[in-house]
Amino acid sequence: MLLVLLLIPLFLALQTHETVLHNNATDISDLESQISELKSQLREQSLDLREEMYSILRGGGAESTLAGAVRDLVNEVKYCQQVILEQKQQINTVQAEMMEQIQELKSYQELIPRIAAQQNWVGNVIEVMRSEVRLISQHKLAWQNSTADRYHADFIVDGVYTMSIDEAGVNPITHTQIIQSGNILMIDLGGRFKIHTVKVWNRIDGRWQDRAIGLFVYADEELIGRIVDTKDLYNFVVNKDVYARKIILKQSLVKQINLLEVQVFGSGPFGNQEEEEGEGEDEGLEKIDY
Repeated sequence: MLLVLLLIPLFLALQTHETVLHNNATDISDLESQISELKSQLREQSLDLREEMYSILRGGGAESTLAGAVRDLVNEVKYCQQVILEQKQQINTVQAEMMEQIQELKSYQELIPRIAAQQNWVGNVIEVMRSEVRLISQHKLAWQNSTADRYHADFIVDGVYTMSIDEAGVNPITHTQIIQSGNILMIDLGGRFKIHTVKVWNRIDGRWQDRAIGLFVYADEELIGRIVDTKDLYNFVVNKDVYARKIILKQSLVKQINLLEVQVFGSGPFGNQEEEEGEGEDEGLEKIDY
């Protein structure tokens, strides 16, 4: 009896354990069934996904629009890359040209001192030439208020002044037409020159040389000499700073003007500012309205 009582709890424990094992087996079977079902669903989803991918690659349906957009985007990226490459090449070309220009500018900078030296040399040469006293009237423009026959004013600066009496041929003179006071002969020097000497060559024919008497010689408005006697050549030396553009001979008496040649010697030409800087005191020169 005691043994039975001892075996009853053991028997109950065994039954309980068997029940638990049976329940566990059932749970395992259910779990395996669920796993199998999940595998089947996964397989089906994989097949569906693969089919969708194939459809996208074949370009069909709504997925084809996405694929086209992707392709367009890829093409646009490639185009942008090409543009960037071309722009980079252009930038390299521009940089190369700029470097060439920089090198050229550097070479010009190296030439600047040489050019400056040459400019100084030319300036010195020009200054020497301007400072040289020389004949400045020959073949310049000439004018007289009237003309007798063919004795034009241009003969006064033609450079011909020989001792020949052929005043209508090889040794021509200038000759005004009207016998009056105030006859004028004028030479335009073409610029403002510093006047040093004016030479007046009288006609050779002694019979009419006295027509030179009464002439006043002006450099613009400055009176630089007058003729009061008869001779072949009159020299009017200017000892002060006189700048003028025109040399004017005015007859104060009732006479014609007939002369062989007028020669003006001077230096220049000069600008107005240079004239003001170079002028000294104009003492001893008479300014007269002509």
